[in-house]
Amino acid sequence: MKKLILFLFLSTSLFCFGQGKSALKDIQSIKFYGVDYSQVKIFGADESPVQFKDAFRRINELFITEAKKYNVGKQLKKEVTEIPLDAVNQVNENIDLAELMTAKREYTLSKEQIKAAINALPIQKTPGVGMVFIAQFLDKSNNRGTYEVVFFNTETKEIIEKWITDGKARGFGLRNYWAGSIYSALKKL
Repeated sequence: MKKLILFLFLSTSLFCFGQGKSALKDIQSIKFYGVDYSQVKIFGADESPVQFKDAFRRINELFITEAKKYNVGKQLKKEVTEIPLDAVNQVNENIDLAELMTAKREYTLSKEQIKAAINALPIQKTPGVGMVFIAQFLDKSNNRGTYEVVFFNTETKEIIEKWITDGKARGFGLRNYWAGSIYSALKKL
């Protein structure tokens, strides 16, 4: 009996996992909105919240200025039809600087926070699939950035698929250092 229950559990788990990935398999193209830092917490860094806020804008610009290096479409094997950064730039501009830094060594986003972040993106409601990185935790002590990769319906803002990824931060200067974590995370897509 225990073996049957274990078999059913494993079969169900594999089926559920496959369903989410198959939803992405049918998607041919996406709009990539960049990195939303509106929910992020930063641990162990010496730089000021103002310096981080400026770095966030400049990191997102890399998807345009260094498109070959930060090529989301290539990593996902999907056509990226547009990279409209206005939405993430707007929410990132409204970050509460007093809430950015944390003394806690761990931080994760809840499903509700992820859904709220998607709903807060000021995008036009047009048919299609959008993708955004939602920055979760920038941990200077471990040289890691953690991100939620979220695919959503751009008309309804319903989440299609999401998962957590992370990347090793490296590089000279605040922007390049944390952009390094995005670059490493992209390689895992």
